[in-house]
Amino acid sequence: MTAVQPAPLAGIRVLDLTRLLPGAYATSLLSGLGADVVKVEDPRSGDGLRVMPPYTSSGESGVFVQMCHGKRSVALDLKHDRGRALMLELVAGAHVLVDSFRPGVLDRLGLGADALAAANRDLVHISMTAYGDGSRAALPGHDLNAEAYAGVLGLSRGPDGMPAMPAVQVSDMTTGLQAALAVVTGLRVSERSAAAGAAGSAAGPTGTSPGGTGPLGAGSRSGFRADVTMLDSVLSVATVAQGSVVATGSPPPTPDVLTGGLASYAVYRCSDGLEIACGALEPQFFGRVAELVGDPSLARAQYDVAGQDALRGRLSRLFAERPRHEWLVLLEGEQTCVTPVRTAAEALADPDLVARGVVIEVPLSDGTSASVGRAAAWAPAPPATRGAPALGADTDEVLRALGHDPAEVRASGALG
Repeated sequence: MTAVQPAPLAGIRVLDLTRLLPGAYATSLLSGLGADVVKVEDPRSGDGLRVMPPYTSSGESGVFVQMCHGKRSVALDLKHDRGRALMLELVAGAHVLVDSFRPGVLDRLGLGADALAAANRDLVHISMTAYGDGSRAALPGHDLNAEAYAGVLGLSRGPDGMPAMPAVQVSDMTTGLQAALAVVTGLRVSERSAAAGAAGSAAGPTGTSPGGTGPLGAGSRSGFRADVTMLDSVLSVATVAQGSVVATGSPPPTPDVLTGGLASYAVYRCSDGLEIACGALEPQFFGRVAELVGDPSLARAQYDVAGQDALRGRLSRLFAERPRHEWLVLLEGEQTCVTPVRTAAEALADPDLVARGVVIEVPLSDGTSASVGRAAAWAPAPPATRGAPALGADTDEVLRALGHDPAEVRASGALG
């Protein structure tokens, strides 16, 4: 019998001081890899995702359930002296802290770099901000703003020439990915630093001093610090557009070959009103499409720049002649890169994704369950998962683990 391998981040405790999508996605990745993620939330409001519609039958935000199942929640007032002290106790017992405050906010709360290092010299601390510590540091910003600044928003435009509103929050999600990568990097750096320090201690006075400059570049700290910004993160994935600038000095045309410029790489409506995605970018795929639909001459026009509108018209008329299921029977399994355009609900019900453990069931607070897509879908699926936590649901448990009487702490006002 094959031994069950522990989750990659089993035993790692992450304190989650983030709000909204980038942080929720980052810590959902870490949770999916086995980390114990403890959300530290404002007792008055909690994470704004909690009230983001639409809602499940249990009254919970669907997005919050999707992104926060498996996590724990502690309600703590960080503006209260006792609340800050308890936060530092939590930091002392954690491996990772992830926050999404604007630059300077933690300092004003008395939780700046020095205070955190005094509590835990090995802490991996990742901050997620909109624009970093440059000239825009004080500006608020969301996904739309970061995509606009990064030159990404304008790459896809509608028939009226206006930028299309992004249906997937690319900046938010990319920032979450980068933050999770920074956490894993920080854990590796901290581990390596600790090992070097142990080797130095064993070597005696001539060995490497653990009190020397570490990854943080300050005194005896051996932790890791990184600022992951939304602007930087979304800029990092706009590689095709930037490649055009590198090659020609100009951004790509709108649309370009991957955003509607090529008729062989586009979406078409069928006679029943449903759509198919034709991703036949290479000649062998589009040639196969042309062969199967009975019009080989289509393939000869695939890269004719001046003839793209005419080709698109021919394909539009062709696909409008039959319902989608007939086209899929003909094309989907035939090396054509033709697929159905599905809804999010259809994707979550995909039998293959369910069988592979990519889509799992998580419990809701009313005893029912919901299907969700796993953030770290490549990792072994957990045998069971808890639902999304109610605000402060785990506060008493965590306080007892720290050696505090929850009733006494609550009476102090530190829990709001």
